[in-house]
Amino acid sequence: GSPAGAAYLEKQHTALSVLQSHSCTDAEEEAARAACSKHIDEESHAETFSDCLFDLCHGGDESFAQSAAAFLMPLDNSA
Repeated sequence: GSPAGAAYLEKQHTALSVLQSHSCTDAEEEAARAACSKHIDEESHAETFSDCLFDLCHGGDESFAQSAAAFLMPLDNSA
């Protein structure tokens, strides 16, 4: 591999370590729930909502919720 590839993989490994080592306080979980609720309907997408909470409670930010919501959107096949 290239030095750039090695640097990328090291960065991803470090980011994953941060995500795995962080946990939520009650206040952080409430904030995560609010952020996830903005983008994902808990009732119709319970598993994705739960994954969103996990991601945000382990170091992710609201962009994680936005990305998860994007995967739930139907594809526009009209083009």
